[in-house]
Amino acid sequence: MNTPSMKSTLKSDLPPAAEGRLTEWLLRGFALLLMVFVVARWGHAWMMDTSRWTALLLLVSEGYTLVLVLLARRASQRDLSVLSMLATMYATCFVVLLDPQGTVRLAPEWLGASLQAAGMAWQFTAKIFLGRSFGLLPAQRGLVMAGPYRVVRHPIYFGYLIGHIGFLMVNFSWRNAVVLALLYVAQVVRIRREEAVLAASSADYRGYQRRVRWRLLPGVY
Repeated sequence: MNTPSMKSTLKSDLPPAAEGRLTEWLLRGFALLLMVFVVARWGHAWMMDTSRWTALLLLVSEGYTLVLVLLARRASQRDLSVLSMLATMYATCFVVLLDPQGTVRLAPEWLGASLQAAGMAWQFTAKIFLGRSFGLLPAQRGLVMAGPYRVVRHPIYFGYLIGHIGFLMVNFSWRNAVVLALLYVAQVVRIRREEAVLAASSADYRGYQRRVRWRLLPGVY
């Protein structure tokens, strides 16, 4: 499902806006508040049942992501379109909608935790290569094309996907399943918008798109 003609499909998009300090600090403040909530809710769920390693790993993974947002480099360009803002808001807040109560184990805890650990290892590796170029909104913070970025163009999202599958296998409810399904609709929107920003501002990135065919799942998308 690779779409090399993506740029032509996004001609109606507004050009990315220059980033302002107020936007930057509002986003960082929002991330800090979310981190407090995540620690309180999922930390409490794990303390109530310390055998729920999937709850602890969700806390570590999402908490680490929010910490990176606080430390991210300022973007030279950022996509402030309504679609990007909505997708980013949902992708940032989805963990608030996940419910630790009333879940069913479809698989053993160790299996779900193992998938989460594998997904975390992959995304952490990608984040090490990305460094302070990590951020929330689709933006131009510099190009990274090494390490896991040689496999798929968005390896961090791939790591999230593996981890969330493991989490849902052990903490299944229809609510949690719908929350995560909507998350990946939002992630696809963010991927396409981010690539539009990067391709519009960098010939190097357009060459990278040709070399690395897959955005998220090798052989699929």
